[in-house]
Amino acid sequence: MLGTAPPVKKRVRLPSLEGAPPSSRLRRVEGSRGRRTRCPSPETPSSSFQHERTEDVTAERPGACIQDLPPEIMEVILGHLSPCDVMSFGATCARYHQQNSGPWVWKSFCSRMPGPSEPSDWQRLAILKHTQALHTQRLGPAQRGSPGTRSRRSQPPTSRAMELPEAHGYRRVVPAWGSVLLWDYQGTLHLLRHDGAEGLLSQPNVLCHNVKDFAVDPRNDARHRDHVYVLANPQDVSQGTSRVTFYGLGTGAPVFRMTFHPSLAFAQICLTGTKIHRQLLLLSGTGAVYGLSLNEANMLLRWHNFSVHMTRKIMSVPQGPLSIRQVQSSQNSALYLSGDGTVCLEVYSPALYKKMFGDQQVCPALQPPVHLPLPTKVVKCSLGPSHICLVDERGGIFTQGDNSFGQLGTGDRVDRRQLTQVTVSMRPVDVWCGPNHTLVLLQDESGAKELHGCGFGAAGRLPGHPKGSNVLVKLNVLVPRASRSICAVKNCLYIMSSHDIDEALFDDGHN
Repeated sequence: MLGTAPPVKKRVRLPSLEGAPPSSRLRRVEGSRGRRTRCPSPETPSSSFQHERTEDVTAERPGACIQDLPPEIMEVILGHLSPCDVMSFGATCARYHQQNSGPWVWKSFCSRMPGPSEPSDWQRLAILKHTQALHTQRLGPAQRGSPGTRSRRSQPPTSRAMELPEAHGYRRVVPAWGSVLLWDYQGTLHLLRHDGAEGLLSQPNVLCHNVKDFAVDPRNDARHRDHVYVLANPQDVSQGTSRVTFYGLGTGAPVFRMTFHPSLAFAQICLTGTKIHRQLLLLSGTGAVYGLSLNEANMLLRWHNFSVHMTRKIMSVPQGPLSIRQVQSSQNSALYLSGDGTVCLEVYSPALYKKMFGDQQVCPALQPPVHLPLPTKVVKCSLGPSHICLVDERGGIFTQGDNSFGQLGTGDRVDRRQLTQVTVSMRPVDVWCGPNHTLVLLQDESGAKELHGCGFGAAGRLPGHPKGSNVLVKLNVLVPRASRSICAVKNCLYIMSSHDIDEALFDDGHN
């Protein structure tokens, strides 16, 4: 005769027994008089005392809720988490979001990091320092697989460069000859030197403080980038509001300085031309662009004071004059982005003018900047030696110029004389134009990022696609989740990671 098993009753787990090993057959329960009573384990629920005692314990000791914890205990708990985990915890409900907005949570993270004693925003500083990273990948001919395996091509993995604990969030990285220039949000310009192999030396140098902007030779070949122009605020206010210092990257010492009138406060600097025919483009805080010509070769031999003549560039469209917000430059052209998202292109070479617009100009340098019409607002831009790439507020990518290697991503190799939209399936984060290829950093809905590229693929410029491509294809590059900007030189790819909560991609466009 078959018998029926007794029904299993629902029981409440006691907080004091959560650490008990599961292999034990007996439990210990505190009685009403403080004595210890043995009862069967949950595997054999056959005693009526077990059900009754469970209800009594539940009535005497109600379960605690995490929302009832005092702020002091929450501070200790959150102090053991990472900033990313704290951000995820604050996204669970409005109460925790308001609680995480307080400075006491983020101040504990900053106390373990070198930095200012009282920053204006503890949360921003903690997230910047937690997400800052610089990843590099060596570029070169694809390597064959190991013997005994199928013949396939592989690329070297992405390696993380050395950490800069004294940096306050990476803002911009520029490769130079034998070194890398890294600018943080505190305005400090760091100089990291290559060791000639995979990584960087462990002893970086601080080149300058209070930096507003800096610029190197616009040519893509890092061998030309042996000097840097640094735009900074002088410590002595009587010397003016802006000063440009010319540093030699070999020694890290200043070579000469240029001081401007106190009425001219510049916010950005760009370079065009070569060392013999160098032109500096200076963007003021009011949106005006000034240009001055230099001969670096002669200035390195002259140690006495001298004066230079600056001219203001007129930027206008049929609707009226423009207030410029950002300037991009190459060897023979300059790209101007206004505050309302309007783009103008200035070309100095007749051959480049023909590639960009199809018309022959004997002296294009005397022509005003050409307006590039686009119905939407442009938020990001990149200028290469012979083509451009723009990103509008809706996430669309537009290219124009030389397409000899398919670097425009249009699916063919026909030059474009006007902006042409390129199809992408994800949201663009950053774009970069090389000499004959284009790189695009994309992000999907989950926040994961991928690196796509098109154009000339030989010499490892498009990892995983040595034959190149005339459309955007996914590259064989491991992209960190916090990646923000990309750039490359002939033999190395740089991926900078940093997250600033005060910036939005389709609001600011440029840092």
